Amino acid sequence: MLPWALACLAAQILQALALRVFERDPVRWILVCLAADFLLAVAFGWAAVPLWRTGLPSGAAGAALLLAGSILTALMGAKGSRLGFAATVTPHLAYLFLTPLLAGGADPGVRAFLAGGGLMALVTALVFGWSRHTLVAEREARAAAEIRREQAVAADAAKSAFVAMVSHELRTPLSAILAGAGEIARASRGQSRAKAGLIADAGVMMRALLNDLLDLSKIEAGRMTVESIDFAPRILICDTLRFWRAEARAKGLALRFTGGHRLPRWIKGDPVRLRQVLNNLLSNAIKFTPDGRICVELEVAPRAEGGLLLTLSVTDTGPGLGPEQLQRLFTAYDQLGADTARTFGGTGLGLAISRDLARLMGGDLAAESAQGRGARFILTLPAPVGEEPPAPEPLDAPADGFTDAAAVLVVDDHEINRRTLAQVLEAFGLKVTLAADGETALGLAAATRFDVVLMDVNMPGLDGLDTTRRLRADGLNRATPVVAVTGAVSQAEVAACRAAGMQDFVEKPFEVAALHAVLVRVLGGA
Repeated sequence: MLPWALACLAAQILQALALRVFERDPVRWILVCLAADFLLAVAFGWAAVPLWRTGLPSGAAGAALLLAGSILTALMGAKGSRLGFAATVTPHLAYLFLTPLLAGGADPGVRAFLAGGGLMALVTALVFGWSRHTLVAEREARAAAEIRREQAVAADAAKSAFVAMVSHELRTPLSAILAGAGEIARASRGQSRAKAGLIADAGVMMRALLNDLLDLSKIEAGRMTVESIDFAPRILICDTLRFWRAEARAKGLALRFTGGHRLPRWIKGDPVRLRQVLNNLLSNAIKFTPDGRICVELEVAPRAEGGLLLTLSVTDTGPGLGPEQLQRLFTAYDQLGADTARTFGGTGLGLAISRDLARLMGGDLAAESAQGRGARFILTLPAPVGEEPPAPEPLDAPADGFTDAAAVLVVDDHEINRRTLAQVLEAFGLKVTLAADGETALGLAAATRFDVVLMDVNMPGLDGLDTTRRLRADGLNRATPVVAVTGAVSQAEVAACRAAGMQDFVEKPFEVAALHAVLVRVLGGA
């Protein structure tokens, strides 16, 4: 047995070396690896010969068990590979037939053993064929599933990109609609003004839907981010409640707030997204509550990780939700029934986006309800203690050179935006010059001094940020106020605009009153 053990050890080492080089270059070393497998099978299976030659029944049984076990091992290790199976099982099958013959082929027991060995070889071949078919089918199914998964991911990314692109492009005509409605309302009276107000209200509603679609596409594409800055939570919540109080009063609803005294003065978080979630919850509560009250309750508790845990609940006295509706509540585009969509409108995105935003901020949004007993939405958010930020420097530009007909340079790559801004600004009594891109704007700015520049941020080629930096470097308009006109108004994006040298911003699609207020700030006029 000692020579057999040494031979097996040598064959095992050779197989390990062959496998190592095979993993680096399978195509080149596959035959070497198969040869090492064959030699190991030859060395290991030889132990059946001395076991059989003992002449004892237990020796013959041991030899048969050794070879049968080796054949089963080869069957499992081949994993559907014909070459691998042949290289490892052939020596053991040869030993299975040759070993008893060496002991005397005339013995009737030996002939019966050979017949059994033949049947085992047949069964082994059948099992290998079945296992190979199963493994190949499994691999094909796995490969098809991976392809489908990749296609689904690509389709989802394409859908999100398409939604983002369409939503962004729709902001351009929407800006014109809102601006035009504002101008009609300003210049008209009576019924015409009412119609213009209806157009403006419809535009504002469409803008809210576009914002929801953009947020959802960002979340699905993994591009939605939240910030962590210092802000005053009590002021934010009270301002939001003040905004909705008039609408609640118009429906005869009481709007109550408790627990505000527990809030710290300053915490760290994303005030824009917190306000967005709270707006969604209050809007839904007012929308679905025909009478009664809406209670906003705030609880503050210390966290084991440090800081505080805010629990903000919005409870209404509406019709409530059943178990099935609760399960579908946070599903995007789900309106909980056709009656809800017809009666209240909307896209069904508000709660889905709100929960995603809550989770992005490290918290969660849940709902509790019973049919006919109102609903309660619970927002939990971590709130690290913040510090009062330094007072911002005044952004108003000096009024030097400002006249009743101030000169305005409008830079935007979209013709509709340029025409819309030109009409509104000329109605303000301002002198307007238009530029379709950053290079054209820099050329105009090098020859003419303007009182203010309205700059689109996202433009092909030289974008608004780079254009503003070059404008600030030198020339007649180095100190001219620059106002960003953009649909991206997150804290980080506004900070990038200020870092590039812009004084203020107007959100697309803009409203005439908002644009007028910004111009008054930066021009210093009345």
